[in-house]
Amino acid sequence: MPKTNNRHSELHTLLTQLNLTAMADVFADVALRAAKEGLSHEAYLYELARQEWELRTQRRTARLVRQSGLPVEKTFRTLALSRLSPTLQLQLERLKSASFLETATNIIAIELTHQRSYS
Repeated sequence: MPKTNNRHSELHTLLTQLNLTAMADVFADVALRAAKEGLSHEAYLYELARQEWELRTQRRTARLVRQSGLPVEKTFRTLALSRLSPTLQLQLERLKSASFLETATNIIAIELTHQRSYS
């Protein structure tokens, strides 16, 4: 990497090349805030790492949603629970709470269709 006197642009380039894009985008603003608030170097670095982690988490979630092929507009919020039986409503509330994750309980989803057979 060529030596320049502009440490700001060098740091931005290095962070970008290391695929730390969030850090590259916010390091200057976070440095100013850290200086104003008297934050330690460790606190400054922690904030940069936290923002990088947050951006990566958001990107990963968006990528997984895209890969799932599920309609983005279909959420618990848009689901018409009133159209479902009370038993199914209760099961959905349990799923929504995600309590099954804590106990590592397997979930099986089966679509029941009511097709008529004309033979």
